[in-house]
Amino acid sequence: MPNPLFCPQECNDGVFCNGLEYCEESSRSCQPGLPALCDDEDECTADSCDPSFDACVAIEIGTDVDGDGLTECRGDCDDTRSDVYPESSEVCDRVDQDCDGEIDEGVLSPCNDCRPGCNRVVLPSDEGWPVDGAGAIGVRTDSMGRLVLNATREDSNYAWIANTRFGTVTKIDARTGNQLGEYATALNDGTNNAHPAEDECFTERVGGNCPSRTAVDARGAVYIGNRAFFWQGTVTKVAGERDDCVDRDGDGAIETSVDLNGNGVIERFVPGAYLGQDDECILWTRNVGGEDGVPRAIAVAADGSVWVGLHNARRVIKLDPTDGSELANISVGGSRRNFNPYGAAVDGRGRLWLTEAASGRILSIDTATGAVGLPRSPDGSRDCIGSYGIAIDGRDRVWLAGFQCPAAFRYDADGDGWFRVRLPDSGVGRGIVADNRGYVYMAASHTHLSTGFGGWSIGDPVTRITRFRADDGGDMRVYGTPSDPLPGLGTVGVGLDADNQVWLVNQVSATAVRLNPETGATREFPVGNQPYTYSDFTGYVFRTFTAPNGTFRQVVEGCATGLTEWEYVNWRADTPGDSRVELRVRTADDAGELATAAWTEPFTAAPADLTVAPGPVEPRQFLEFELELIADGVQTPRVTDLTIQYNCPI
Repeated sequence: MPNPLFCPQECNDGVFCNGLEYCEESSRSCQPGLPALCDDEDECTADSCDPSFDACVAIEIGTDVDGDGLTECRGDCDDTRSDVYPESSEVCDRVDQDCDGEIDEGVLSPCNDCRPGCNRVVLPSDEGWPVDGAGAIGVRTDSMGRLVLNATREDSNYAWIANTRFGTVTKIDARTGNQLGEYATALNDGTNNAHPAEDECFTERVGGNCPSRTAVDARGAVYIGNRAFFWQGTVTKVAGERDDCVDRDGDGAIETSVDLNGNGVIERFVPGAYLGQDDECILWTRNVGGEDGVPRAIAVAADGSVWVGLHNARRVIKLDPTDGSELANISVGGSRRNFNPYGAAVDGRGRLWLTEAASGRILSIDTATGAVGLPRSPDGSRDCIGSYGIAIDGRDRVWLAGFQCPAAFRYDADGDGWFRVRLPDSGVGRGIVADNRGYVYMAASHTHLSTGFGGWSIGDPVTRITRFRADDGGDMRVYGTPSDPLPGLGTVGVGLDADNQVWLVNQVSATAVRLNPETGATREFPVGNQPYTYSDFTGYVFRTFTAPNGTFRQVVEGCATGLTEWEYVNWRADTPGDSRVELRVRTADDAGELATAAWTEPFTAAPADLTVAPGPVEPRQFLEFELELIADGVQTPRVTDLTIQYNCPI
């Protein structure tokens, strides 16, 4: 019975969903309760109170379409696929199987794709760039771990000396003085009008190829100018490294000149020592100009192009170093110039400088645009008309060796000014070169005889070098004085090797002399018949002032079985100014066969797609790459990293 002191009746109606009713004492009346709280705090359920069950019920939101036990609200990011749900195993198919917002994590190949056989090799490794091995020449790492040029590089250390009389060029190891090879300076393969190789040279009538100037490029290859008086002049390229020679007969080996008996001299009576036309390191010979053009001046620009000055034709020819094809033909004649190129050098700013022997004038050509400047004559040179050799120093100043007087002349294009260094007792000036320590060396082939009233004549042959400071002409020293003679006789050329040792080319004695300029110590070595080279015959000027360079090589092993699909090489590098990075690659089935495999032509931009030109690269197991860093004479490239990608088809 209801308690009359409270409510007249029982307040609880027994219904769960509307809550528990209660009695209000003051009014002695029943009051409604609070409805049942059915929120289970699960956002993936629709919660309500069901009177038929007299209880809270939760109904899943959405439908498990794919039957994997989870709805979209439960984290199933693709409810149309039963293999897609949280904690599912990720499969490499560009689908997010485990619904974590990431695709293919943990199952991608090293190439970031789904090919199980795709791999990448990345440099530097955790240990950095391996620059201490034989594959690194002229490069090092900087404080940031980047691959950069080394200020004190070890370069290809060869001297290439043209032997005029019978048309050959001798390759000498500058470290030992040994002859490494002798090559014909004309390849008579029907692609040119060169005289038959080894015809005797005549300067007063038709006969012979008459080689003289040589120029060396970044790979140590040499370009020889064949003057061929009254006949068709040519230029020939000979590879500096066996890797760059061409297996023309397809027998799998490179046949080339070599010192077979190991006595340091190429002797033609030794079978196989001299191969002439069969030498596979002679790459090409090309006509330059017409008949009697007389190619005398020759130099290599920083981009590798070859510049040839035709003395009689008064023209300058630009050649492609790859095949010798003509890229430009520039006149330096006409009434404003009327210039006869005799010697050449390229400075670090890309200017080709030419000298004219008869007048001593110089002329510049921009190797990028082909623009020709006006001739300039040395100030105060009326008593010394004529010059022979030409050189560039580390400040891009031009040096001339006085021929009719014992003097050297310096031209500074920045100030358009000349400076004369008088060289008493130096003799008749011939070749000239500057080193990276601030010195200039001038060769003299004969004594200089004064006949009075400004006249002069050539005296007896000598072997003589005069050294002086480039900035002021001071600290002068003469090597080969009458009281302290040098070996050899008749020095026409002077060059520098990678160790800054001085090399003298002696025409009269048919020898070369290596001189230590600090101690005065010398060694004399035989060369060919009538050597007559006084250009950059070691490549020192090119590597030091025109285009300093360095290379990094490494061998990469591809797939253990089957073909290796070499896809690309990518590198990240800073290339300020005109500095650049180039890549060459070659492949072989065995690592030992790489040395005789052919390199591709250079790839000049990253990424390098190895499946297209200058490829495609053969799908073989081993790949060797060569990364070349080339400065523009002022600024140098810096390589941050390099990646090689290849695929092993499965």
